Amino acid sequence: MRGFHVGLAACLAIFSHLAMAEPTFAEKLDGAAAGCAIVGGSGHTEAILAMRKFGEQSKKYQALVEKSFRDAKACVEEAKPKMKPTFREEISRYPQIKPALTDAYAAWLGYMDWLSTPHEFSATGPESQAYEAAINRLRAEVEAL
Repeated sequence: MRGFHVGLAACLAIFSHLAMAEPTFAEKLDGAAAGCAIVGGSGHTEAILAMRKFGEQSKKYQALVEKSFRDAKACVEEAKPKMKPTFREEISRYPQIKPALTDAYAAWLGYMDWLSTPHEFSATGPESQAYEAAINRLRAEVEAL
């Protein structure tokens, strides 16, 4: 039993250290995009469920469609300015990978613009594919440092 407690303590020490680690720039971009994707997807789902229950011409459905658009746009408008200083800090920290950072940030901005309108959770478009490709290039550049 003593070995179990030692092993548990070691695991807790490792995971607590990982939990305290600062997220990478790519993780911060992913987190902001995921948050807005959830907001837009949830709003879209609520509207679709209301349409099925009350009909496309119902006030409930119309109100939820409008709300989903407002919420998705508000999420994006809140997230984009918050990321700008983080982007600048990352360029200061890693000027040698500025092109990859800039590409990832630009692709993220395009993806966020796409997310400013509600979509199904499974929806993808060229913006999301461009963002994923840019993030993969950035991660490769970071790993090469």
